[in-house]
Amino acid sequence: LHGDDNDDVINNDGVSSPSTKRRRKQHQRRKSVRLYQDSIFIKRINDNETPWHIDAKMAPFDTSHMVTFWIPLQNIPSEEEGGSGLCFVDQSHVDIALPYWNGADGDEYTRLDERYGGDDGVKNYMPLNVGDITAHSGWTLHYAPPGGGMVGDEVRYAIAVTYVDGRAEIRDDVASSSSYGGEKGDDEDNWSYKDWIHDVKPRTQFSHDLVPIIYPIEKME
Repeated sequence: LHGDDNDDVINNDGVSSPSTKRRRKQHQRRKSVRLYQDSIFIKRINDNETPWHIDAKMAPFDTSHMVTFWIPLQNIPSEEEGGSGLCFVDQSHVDIALPYWNGADGDEYTRLDERYGGDDGVKNYMPLNVGDITAHSGWTLHYAPPGGGMVGDEVRYAIAVTYVDGRAEIRDDVASSSSYGGEKGDDEDNWSYKDWIHDVKPRTQFSHDLVPIIYPIEKME
């Protein structure tokens, strides 16, 4: 299912049945990837923690298919030693009940620790060495501890690169709203899309140089 070059030579009953062909077409429709944004995150020794947040709420897309790679640019010690890498609530990206029953900003969001089992529900992958990365869904709850744990006055630098389904559409409320973020989203990251959002028609497949398709290669913009 991963190689289009094999289409003409695979002809046995198992892979040419109608159900398999439908699955292949669905797979092919899903497999384009768009580069959404890249960012550098700086945390100084005395900086506070980065609060709990969900990246996808700050993006203009209507999709469940978003992923961010967080790449430290120096070694990060363990959290106990003051490391400030990301901490995650595992499986929070599949907690459909949270927004369904509580809306986008219900009271339940003020007691997430209790909802997910306190410290037992939070995981991190520190220590991290240069060359390590963490990856999380756009709907995963995460935060970063306060700055600290670096040698001397060293500042913690990290790069984050976010990709989104190439077929993801822009929401109507973002494109039509006078305030970035729309009715339900958060406009904190509006700088990442304000230069192109009004060039794109919502609820359509689109192409734009500032958010290019980077996979597959033959579809690169």
